[in-house]
Amino acid sequence: MWLTIYYIFCYLIFTYTLALIVTYVIMVFLSRRTRQKLEINMPDDNTIKFLLRGSPLTPAVSVIAPAYNEEVVIIDCVNSLLQLDYPDYEVVIVNDESTDRTMEILIEEYKLIEVPYDIAMRVQSKPIKRVLKSTDERYSRLVVVDKVHGGTKADGSNAGINVCSNKYFVCTDVDCVIEPMALYRMMWHVVNSPAPMIGVGATMLMSNGCTVQDGRMIKAEVSNRPLPMFQQLEYMRSFLISKLGWSAINALPNISGGFGLFDTDIAVKSGGYDPASFAEDVDMLLRMVTYMKNHDLDFRLAMVPEACCWTEGPGTVKQLFRQRTRWARGLFEIVSNHRKLFFNPHYGPIGALTMPYIFIFEFLAPILEMLGFLFMLWLTPTGGVNWRSAFVVFCMIYLFCLFISTAVIYNDYKIKAVNWSSKRMNYLKLMVASILEPFVYHPFQTVCSNIGYLRFIRNTRAVWTPIQRQGFKKKDQ
Repeated sequence: MWLTIYYIFCYLIFTYTLALIVTYVIMVFLSRRTRQKLEINMPDDNTIKFLLRGSPLTPAVSVIAPAYNEEVVIIDCVNSLLQLDYPDYEVVIVNDESTDRTMEILIEEYKLIEVPYDIAMRVQSKPIKRVLKSTDERYSRLVVVDKVHGGTKADGSNAGINVCSNKYFVCTDVDCVIEPMALYRMMWHVVNSPAPMIGVGATMLMSNGCTVQDGRMIKAEVSNRPLPMFQQLEYMRSFLISKLGWSAINALPNISGGFGLFDTDIAVKSGGYDPASFAEDVDMLLRMVTYMKNHDLDFRLAMVPEACCWTEGPGTVKQLFRQRTRWARGLFEIVSNHRKLFFNPHYGPIGALTMPYIFIFEFLAPILEMLGFLFMLWLTPTGGVNWRSAFVVFCMIYLFCLFISTAVIYNDYKIKAVNWSSKRMNYLKLMVASILEPFVYHPFQTVCSNIGYLRFIRNTRAVWTPIQRQGFKKKDQ
């Protein structure tokens, strides 16, 4: 009996691994297809700017950034947002009753005063105490919302949606530095879509190790520190392979909460962000897709491959552990709350392909990896492991991981997603990270995922703990 279980498990893992490799190869080719299509249909930044700036039909955008205890980075964030190159937009900063000097810094720096404001509570959020605007004409685009503490970014984002006045909104984080052309790049997909564009994602990368001055990215570099280096590679793989690939078949499963554009009306009709969710960005997009499909409405989702946003990631193991266990809980929520989409062609390619992929290859993967590791530990003392075969299989998987990393770097090179300060040095750092990742970073991720799953199953009380910001490197004067 045990021998039968052993063989079944081995064949199961082999089949699963082979299927995973095939799906990754498909993603590489789909991302290549998207890249080639964009090379043909999407003009350069100057042309996009010329066409959209001169058109009266270019939609206005509200940029929403919730803030809680962000005194270290708040000025860089607001300056970055106020310097965006776009004809008609507003910046909505939502202070979630910070306990540090975030609000005081905003008032002092931007000369804010309380103003009367017509607020329609279109989506659920904690009460808004006051709305402030600047007395300085230079900051006329800035709106600051001071609200009762909600405890989650989703609640702050919903308060921003209740205040914003434009057809589209962009949700971002206050630790983010936005590229000046970001809104133009995203809006190009909206105005040129054959069907209503309900969401546009953009490539986000790590700002750790980069140099920022007055809210502008001055020098883009891969950090020399191991944790941000691994995360940079992970982000590039997610955006330049996975998300770019899914967008080729209109099956994008997630528009990052760190920087994404949404149709305000559809987001409101879908209920906005769920304040109780730990995966509020995925959850809202899936509810928007569900709403469109249930009402037989055509729609499109798109991805911008160029780096539009830089975010500060966890710099310590403790912070990274908190973030990734929270993400794992969020993934479990998505699998549980949106299970009606699984293998359901009524919801298009997202229901028929993306959601089954998420369940089989993202949700189950950490569980199977942990079981496989424990199985190896059990077999080793009994001599049940064929080490020669195990070594060959490991080498094949390892080489495939290197292939994916090489594809990521090649995509970045072809798309010119990032204007690296030194391509050779930064690509070398990324290759070093890809060599070490399977031995160091990936096992850590697997442990975090399984702990996050256990906490979800046990219904352990979770607290949304913001990352301790270190701020950005400044350009030498």
